[in-house]
Amino acid sequence: MTKSTITYRINSHDNPQPLRTIELDSATPENVAEIAKQGFTVREHLVTDTLLEELRTAVDELAEAQGGAAATGTGGNFGGLFIRNLVDKHPTFLKMLHFAPTLSLARAVLGPQIQLHAMVLRVTYPGAPNQETHWHWHQRVIPEPIPPMFSRPQVLDNLIYLDDTDEQTGGLAVLPGSHLWDHTDLPIGDTSEKPGQINLFLPAGSCVTATASLWHRGLPTLPGGRVRRLLIIGYSPTWMKQIDRPGEGLTRSLLENNPDPETSELLGRTGYY
Repeated sequence: MTKSTITYRINSHDNPQPLRTIELDSATPENVAEIAKQGFTVREHLVTDTLLEELRTAVDELAEAQGGAAATGTGGNFGGLFIRNLVDKHPTFLKMLHFAPTLSLARAVLGPQIQLHAMVLRVTYPGAPNQETHWHWHQRVIPEPIPPMFSRPQVLDNLIYLDDTDEQTGGLAVLPGSHLWDHTDLPIGDTSEKPGQINLFLPAGSCVTATASLWHRGLPTLPGGRVRRLLIIGYSPTWMKQIDRPGEGLTRSLLENNPDPETSELLGRTGYY
């Protein structure tokens, strides 16, 4: 199958790389259009075989080091074990820094100059109560009324499920088109069913790529289900402030030893012109 390409010209008088050609890897123009229209797109079995097993092993090692099921959050609105800034905490996650299937789609949606916004692990356990989230979004700070030169924040998140999901294990609920509801209030703690809600139950290695302003919630992991391991990789334009700040752990050596231009940009050190 012929891969789709996009060639960008970055119009800047001092840009050392004005032309950038992006080749979509494991994605299509239809995926791009779905994100723009409904706020998300799904690619099943995006991560497979050796890489999938390596990620599972790395997740288990990090989760055990953090206390595993005993350390999960079981109150409030976000149940489960959360670990941030993964690229600085385990070498396996450095392999995902240049992961073409998510990186190329992000550049097709957000433009050629992007950085790693965050890389987060979430693990839910069937024996713990309240292993779910309320309806929420990840990035929406849009004032009302919108100022004439307001810069809309845009983040693209990739939710990669490392385990099969079903009603017992818990899936993902999304509201298509809700990323366009700029001024619709979302109450805290809401876990109710919504008109138009879609529940996604996906095979291991599948990826939901969504705008960070999409309404979504993690469904509960029920007793009798299985552990659900979720890797979230977020991208943003290089001129936005990152949530994670790589450079204090494993990525320090990458930044100190003359990184290639792409690595430097992905870690948030260049790309502001």
